[in-house]
Amino acid sequence: MAVATLTPLPPKEAIAAFTARGGRLAPTFAWQDAWEADHAQAFTVAKSAGFDILKDIYGALEAALKEGTTFQDFAKNLTPVLQAKGWWGKKAVPDPLTGEIGEAQLGSTRRLTTIFDINMRVSYASGQWAQFERTKKLRPWLRYLHHDSLHPRPLHVARHNMCLRVDDPTWEKWAPPNGFGCHCTLQSLSDRDVERMGGQLKFKPPPDNMRTYVNRRTGEISQVPDGIDPGWGYNPGKAGWQASALADGLADAPPALSAALVEAPTWPTRALASEFGDWFDKAAAGAPVSRSSWTVGAIDQATLDGLNRLGHPPQTGAITISQQAVQHMQRDTKAAGGRSVPVDILRSLPATLAQARAVLYDRQSADPALLYVFDVPGENRLGKLVVRVNFAGKMPKPGGGRMSVVTNDIRTAGLVEARILADPATYDVLSGEIGS
Repeated sequence: MAVATLTPLPPKEAIAAFTARGGRLAPTFAWQDAWEADHAQAFTVAKSAGFDILKDIYGALEAALKEGTTFQDFAKNLTPVLQAKGWWGKKAVPDPLTGEIGEAQLGSTRRLTTIFDINMRVSYASGQWAQFERTKKLRPWLRYLHHDSLHPRPLHVARHNMCLRVDDPTWEKWAPPNGFGCHCTLQSLSDRDVERMGGQLKFKPPPDNMRTYVNRRTGEISQVPDGIDPGWGYNPGKAGWQASALADGLADAPPALSAALVEAPTWPTRALASEFGDWFDKAAAGAPVSRSSWTVGAIDQATLDGLNRLGHPPQTGAITISQQAVQHMQRDTKAAGGRSVPVDILRSLPATLAQARAVLYDRQSADPALLYVFDVPGENRLGKLVVRVNFAGKMPKPGGGRMSVVTNDIRTAGLVEARILADPATYDVLSGEIGS
């Protein structure tokens, strides 16, 4: 099996996508346990359940991605670690789903090859998609490229030189990698490139023949196009690039890691704000939304240190907002006749949080609460967001019903005079400065 070729320069977008997945290590027994876009939100390896090896494999892959090391060095350094932990060769292991004990292939050179190859390709695809989105005004086309392999897939070959717009729905399914061992890629093109290449390009995708696939682990039924492996009928690059998917990983990451991620220059604040704005508009209007809450950022390290000092360490670093809170803020804004936090600031909460002038701890609150303070154009007062620390809420769970979650939830927004915030008996400044 061919192995991904790495470039010598660290791919910032690919590293950012992979690092976000590292905040949530999810052991699984079978590859069907984590399905399609689930891989964009967590890092997992089949047959890892019951073995303490995910952190080792993730760390080795992260180092390879950042340093551009080869598969040979990756396998050489990782193999003895996995062998020492008993994750090597064939062994009788219990299936957590059924309790049945059967022989399973754990670590091997071939498995490490697959793990390395797939994770590198998906990470690079995420980085590429970030570039496609950033440059699509100048390079609005994507070209599908099939690369020679020992076992070419006819339906992949048939799509070689397929050329469609970046936003064409075809890419929701046919964006490589399209399966294990798929080495196809996408290339962005400008209008001038397309004109120059002329007859080489095909502007109509071949028709899809769909087949029904039943996930024997979950019972989920999906329609998969012929030529795409089950579990790969989505856009791996886009799923890993989407800022909302990266932000979702903050909930399960240690608070310090969440802080490091959102403070890094590669964190997609602008993209997250754009995606959130679309959700905010629907949530505020009471329209159907795909999720009842949104992760808009994370508590910064200085604020984490302050909360620890005050004896209120957060269980997670993630900051969220619910659809109900959005609707409440919208009503407050209308009731105030425009003398409240402007809607354009509220619908850009990821950027508002990142650009906050200061973060304060409210000493008078019955429950631990933070105030994120920010400037409001044309207003003498400051804007504030009230964030409840370790707020216990409910959210829908897969299969029905609701489950308890603990997060740092934005409850209200409003305007406040700076002199009120300057009272040390009421507020403790944890990061930043209030100013005058």
